[in-house]
Formats: sequence, structure tokens, C-alpha cells
Amino acid sequence: MAALFGGVEGGGTHSTVVVVSGDGRILAETEGPCTNHWGLSLSGGDQEDAIGKLLEELHRRFPHLSRSFSITTDAVGAMATATDSGGIVLISGTGSNCKLINPDGSETGCGGWGHMMGDEGSAFWIAHRALKVLFDSMDNLEEPPHDVGYVREAMLDYFQIQDRMGLLPHLYRSFHKAKFAGFCQRLAEGAQAGDPLCCHLFHKAGEVLARHVAAVLPKVHTSLFQGELGLPIICVGSVWKSWDRMQEGFIQVLTQARGGAAGRGFSRFSLLKLKRSSALGGARLGARSIGAALPLDCASNVDVFYSHSFQ
Repeated sequence: MAALFGGVEGGGTHSTVVVVSGDGRILAETEGPCTNHWGLSLSGGDQEDAIGKLLEELHRRFPHLSRSFSITTDAVGAMATATDSGGIVLISGTGSNCKLINPDGSETGCGGWGHMMGDEGSAFWIAHRALKVLFDSMDNLEEPPHDVGYVREAMLDYFQIQDRMGLLPHLYRSFHKAKFAGFCQRLAEGAQAGDPLCCHLFHKAGEVLARHVAAVLPKVHTSLFQGELGLPIICVGSVWKSWDRMQEGFIQVLTQARGGAAGRGFSRFSLLKLKRSSALGGARLGARSIGAALPLDCASNVDVFYSHSFQ
């Protein structure tokens, strides 16, 4: 039988599975619900204990599924889908993460610690920040930067509640991270309509996501600055659909970072988005783990949606 390679992109909101032939053709692809810690190119996929337990469970429950498994993070899977040359993966979906992968394979990360300790710039972070501003304003604890009217009405409608007391079950007893993060879509709609508070929130998201890039900048190999695209940043996650509202804050922070010692040689960057699921990169990495080369046309897997040259 000809070799088949499978890849799974497991995330906080939904997951994708692909089956790829040995010559790189995608034979099947399907989507499913959140798997997060039950995927093969997944959030949290660099935790050794979790990987060991997952492998044991896969072999126990599905002894004939595959001869070999390879488990890595969603960021590494995205990079393997997009390029062989390295770059930065900047994830802003349900959660957030940043991973630099240099051409020599060395890695440096920033973030990826989950919503209790991080996820800055993610859909969850934006939703939480919006509701915190609203609650603090209603408590007269903090003056909001802008009127909270739109956020209040959007909260009542999205969570189907009568007042803010109705939000408490969503925060505690019935808390579901993906559901909570989904409120960000309403905020994105508000930003597109020009609501000042929503625009402010996405501006702040742009700033904090850029700070992730600035954090790994000192470890970037100089060759990554020198390509036609400048520093390639692969942007993964639905929050990037609101790039026009994050752009100003993002560029402001990177302009400041470029002025430091770590920014020497940093004259240009490009933002890329995947046209295919990072499950494809997961299949590629799985093949590589057993010594097989899965041929992929990486250039056809990405689109450049923004480039910036510093003056």
C-alpha cells in the first residue's frame, strides 16, 4: 500500500484533519470541533508530559491508526505549511502565541500561556478587555476611554442575557473559552462600524501583538531580514481579519523596536496568511519524523496581505 500521511490542526475553536499522499496530494480534508490538547499540530503541543500521555492514549485507543505519530505546536505546524526558510508565526485566534523559527531550526517563543497568564491580543483577550472596561465603568471604578454603549448592547445580545448579572454563569459555572472569545466577532463588527471603544480595543491588540514580535527580535537570524519580503510574519487566527483596525498600533510598536539594538537590519516586514490549514504542515512534519520527504509547494500555501518598509 502506498504511504499516507495524516495531519491534525487542533485549536481552541475548531480543528482540521488532512490526509496526504506520498507525492504531496491532499486526498481528504475535514473540519471538526475544538480539540486543543487532542490534536497533532496543536496549542500546548510542546509539553513533554502531555505529549507522552497523548501518545499512550492514541496507541491504546487506536492501535491500527498509524505506524508513527509526531506531535508539535500549532505554530510549528503553520511554519511547516508556509515555508522552509524560517520566520515568525504570530497566532491571534481564540488564544495567542508567537514563535520565531530561524533557518537553522532554532526557536524562540513569546506568549502562548493561555488565558489565565497571557493570550494577549487574542479574541479572548479583546473580549475580556471589552467587558472589563464595561463592568469597571458601570461600577464607577474606572473611567472608560470611550462610551461603552455599543459594548453593553452587544454583550446583552450575544450572551442572551437581561443584565450584566446574567453574565456571571458564563464567567464561572458555564465558562467556555471559545464561547467567550466568540464575543470578539461582535466587537470586530463594532470596530468596522466605527465604534470608538471597539476601535480602541483593536488598536491595543495591534500594539500587544507587535510587542510579541519585538520580544523575539533579538534572536532573529540576520538572513531573515534580507529576503524580498523582509522579515516574514505568518499570521494565524481570525483576529487578523481586523488587521485594518490593528495596523496603526502594530506599526507604531515595531517602529519603536526597530530603533533599538535588536532592530539593526530590520528594515522591512511582510504579513502572510495561510491558504491551507496548518494540518498540512503537521503531515509534512510527521513524514519528516520517519525520514520521508513530503513535497509541498509552500509558496502556493500562503498569501502576502501586507508589507511595510520603514523610512
